Amino acid sequence: MASERLDHHPGLLHRLRKVGHLRLLTQRRFGLYTLGNGISLTGSWMQRIALIWLVWEMTGSGFWLGMLATADMLPILVVGPLAGAVADRKDRLKLTRLCQYVLAGIAALLGILLFFDLLNLPVLMALAAANGSMIALSQPARMALVQSLVSREDVGSAVALSSVNINLARLTGPAIAGIMIVHFDVELIFLANALLTICFVALLGLIQIDPLPVRQPEGSVFTQIRSGVIFAFGDRGIRLLLLLLFLGGAGVRSVQELFPAFAENNFASAATGLAFLTSSMAVGAIAAGLTFGVDTSLNRLVRKVATSWALGAAALAALVASGSAMLDTALALIIGFFVTRSVIGTQTFVQLRAPDSMRGRTLSVHGLISRGSPALGALGTGWAFDHVGLTLPVLFATGLVLLAVIAGIPAMRALGNLEPGDG
Repeated sequence: MASERLDHHPGLLHRLRKVGHLRLLTQRRFGLYTLGNGISLTGSWMQRIALIWLVWEMTGSGFWLGMLATADMLPILVVGPLAGAVADRKDRLKLTRLCQYVLAGIAALLGILLFFDLLNLPVLMALAAANGSMIALSQPARMALVQSLVSREDVGSAVALSSVNINLARLTGPAIAGIMIVHFDVELIFLANALLTICFVALLGLIQIDPLPVRQPEGSVFTQIRSGVIFAFGDRGIRLLLLLLFLGGAGVRSVQELFPAFAENNFASAATGLAFLTSSMAVGAIAAGLTFGVDTSLNRLVRKVATSWALGAAALAALVASGSAMLDTALALIIGFFVTRSVIGTQTFVQLRAPDSMRGRTLSVHGLISRGSPALGALGTGWAFDHVGLTLPVLFATGLVLLAVIAGIPAMRALGNLEPGDG
């Protein structure tokens, strides 16, 4: 049962259960999953920093750093839709474990090749693409798995805690990798990631969930992908939030890629400013995850997401006009807070609105937009920055988000009484 508890330490757990949705961490299945996922995400961020370092050491080229990001991100365009169909047909827990085994193998291979001086740039890029493909394949299954680990009323809390996990890993992983790069051989980072990923697999092995009903194939895989896309954009609530996710991702979430430019404006040292802005945004994201409400009213979720995008866009517009390092830091925290609330709310809405038979495919569409829109936004805003500076592109992007939220108010009012999909 999703309500199964770890009751061996009643004093501590009794206190945890009273701290909002932190009580979910006392549930055996979700607690084990969250622990393992946090360990794995930390290793993934360590590996990401190590790859960036190696590419810079090999080439000294910003272009090749961009190619590394493309190799990691591009597979979701191809694999993402297929992954959603697979997640709706296969055992999501087993699929997640299988993908983690492969990711551990890729990390170990990177370390071994580097140790024997066999890791050249083409091989590194190929393995980065393979790693990105496995992440894209596992993402819908991992996201849809949440509903098998907690009760429906706890889905919002579970998504919020997952966001906290991601942002904690974003803080700790690069820090650990930086220390290891300075004091140890880089290949040890890849081997450490392989070990951490295997720990996640082991913890997944301790989780048991009730088997879902057997899903009969609905035609070919491409037919299933098409039906998932049609459902995602045919549902008025999901369509509205996916549109805001795309515009907010391109116009607000992409700001982190431009933090070096912001840092040069008001900080004595660009490197120090970058660290402050990045850390502040992560702290804001963690705060959003810890404070995200557990209300499962879909209509209120839509309004909460739209309001958060508007406030995040307004904070970004203030950031580009700021003349103070202290104000920059505070605004970065605010942006991280409201952007993360928007992302958590959108994923929660999709989790609750989509029926189980469509959940993996719908989440794959969500994942495609969630991961792709910041990259597109950074590319467009970065190009505009090179030609006209920072202020106009950012104000244009934030203005577009604010206009979309205002234009969406009638659609929000017309949604009616939205109901969750089947469990």
